[in-house]
Amino acid sequence: MKARPWIPSGALIAGHIAHGLSWAALLGLGVEDWTGPSLRGIAWIHLVALAWITLTALAVLVYVIPQFTDAQWRLEPLARSGLTLFGIGSFAFVASLWGERIDAAAWSALVVAFGLAAYLAAAFATLRAAMRGPRVEAAIARAFTAVAAFLAVAAALGVAMAWALRGSFGPRLLTGVPLAHAHLAGLGWLTLLIMGVSARTASPIFGARSSSPWRHRAVGMLVFAGTLVLAGGLWSNLLAVVWGGSALTVAGIALYALDVADIARRATVTHRPPQVLSAAALVWLIVATILGIGAVAGARWQAVYAFVALAGWAGNMLIAHLHHIGTRLIATIRRGDEDETQPGELLITPLSWLTVTSFECALVVGAFGVISSDGGAFVHVAGILGLLGWASMTSNVALAFRRAGMPRRTTNLVEL
Repeated sequence: MKARPWIPSGALIAGHIAHGLSWAALLGLGVEDWTGPSLRGIAWIHLVALAWITLTALAVLVYVIPQFTDAQWRLEPLARSGLTLFGIGSFAFVASLWGERIDAAAWSALVVAFGLAAYLAAAFATLRAAMRGPRVEAAIARAFTAVAAFLAVAAALGVAMAWALRGSFGPRLLTGVPLAHAHLAGLGWLTLLIMGVSARTASPIFGARSSSPWRHRAVGMLVFAGTLVLAGGLWSNLLAVVWGGSALTVAGIALYALDVADIARRATVTHRPPQVLSAAALVWLIVATILGIGAVAGARWQAVYAFVALAGWAGNMLIAHLHHIGTRLIATIRRGDEDETQPGELLITPLSWLTVTSFECALVVGAFGVISSDGGAFVHVAGILGLLGWASMTSNVALAFRRAGMPRRTTNLVEL
């Protein structure tokens, strides 16, 4: 059997730290940081989207790409080095924006770009080789290539905007381009990636698969086409094109929601927290879709739309997978690659439910605070609740790591 690349734990830890910092940062943000062109509001968005979710996703893909495509990594040391540089640049970029250091933000954005370029060079080489393989694996490789291309374009636009803030480019880059950049990253990269990966991870998390394989393919095509059209409309400021892209994207999201709801209805796995987090992510995706449509129609919902889409949809789904994949990583680190210990055997169930409850309450309170004109107090409360959820999740992971190192007979005596 070929060696199986595993998830770089350092990147996972860095992403987890960024997650905690995102809730702590809410304590320093007021509503004015969301409703106006605040650099601190932009810093929070990139703390979540870049330093937490994307860094974690790229780390997980080190394992997922070869597992899904049955291809060994090409230039794997380059990918891992690029991931490290990407993480360093992401934290530096967020810190620069938070401190309103425009020059430092521009240079940090270049560090992010160089790290991402190294990672993607290795990823594209690996995926190109996988495209010459069996039909199913080749199709998966093409899908990963498409979402990685969206990330690359979004990153290039992000670097250009960072330097435009510094005054190196014309003001045109700061009008229609930011919205195109946001949707290429949020829909083309994160949403398509989550939808694609969740089609394979539904089985271990829920114990059920999609009953309609065509539905998954239709979702991918609709959201892919919708993202391209929507980004083009936002860039060119053509409202009719924006509505066309929105319609395609909404159709794909609706079909995805039906698929996930059907899978959840047939769940057989008894470890429920990851399932509830996945279902909550779906609810927040629907809410974000409604808010996005309202923003296109002229409502001032852009800020709460970004908050819900990132922390509610992408964040919840990532946390759900970390409760399963992350715990399986712990089990294999402590017990060997062939270990088959299930997450429910290592995680403390009450702590898992405290995590779920805290995060969902934080999202509800935070969304209300962001959309309200005088909701600063709610934003602060959301930060406290989010930190509580993060602390309980961190404790749960630490205890799972400890329990995974115990002899099996001792671990089995510990009652949840």
